[in-house]
Amino acid sequence: MSGFVIYILVSIFTPGPNNIFASASSAKVGFRRTLPFMFGVLVGTFIVFYVTGLFNVYLYENVRIINQVIGFAGGAFILYLGWAMFHARFEDDKMMIQNDKYFVMAVLLTLINPKALIFGLTVATFYLQLGLPPDGMLLLAVINAVLCLLSVFVWGFFGRTFRQYLERYQVVFNIVMALLLAYSGALIIYETIQSL
Repeated sequence: MSGFVIYILVSIFTPGPNNIFASASSAKVGFRRTLPFMFGVLVGTFIVFYVTGLFNVYLYENVRIINQVIGFAGGAFILYLGWAMFHARFEDDKMMIQNDKYFVMAVLLTLINPKALIFGLTVATFYLQLGLPPDGMLLLAVINAVLCLLSVFVWGFFGRTFRQYLERYQVVFNIVMALLLAYSGALIIYETIQSL
């Protein structure tokens, strides 16, 4: 269970398209003007989590072997993300929100974001493997959507300050996040093995 919780928190609060957009936009146009984008992330995240959760409930109830494959693949992917983060270099934000369609843009960005889709599938898979009730998928989607909203609020609120801090301590940040992701991936694979 600890690997599951750590994976959720690390994945939500580490840099990704939504967090980077919120940070860059807030630094450029202000926190208040970035709020519609942030609420779009909330809606998009809820949709992704709920749909992937329902998909996983169907798979879990009807095709048990696929659930185990997803568990191993998801754990391996998380290990890969840890490795990639360990070797990541800080890149200047090139993507900025330059129009007034923040909300729709955020929803669409979240719906096509591979990180969000894989994250939704992985979280739903491990939620079910932990023996938690399938009818709790709606609550899981709401909780994860609220956590993602909190994440973009944090990234947006700190904007330039947070980015400057990350520039200064990028190597330490990458190592800590990489180790946490690797730990999460290893625990998820272990929990998948235990469910066989």
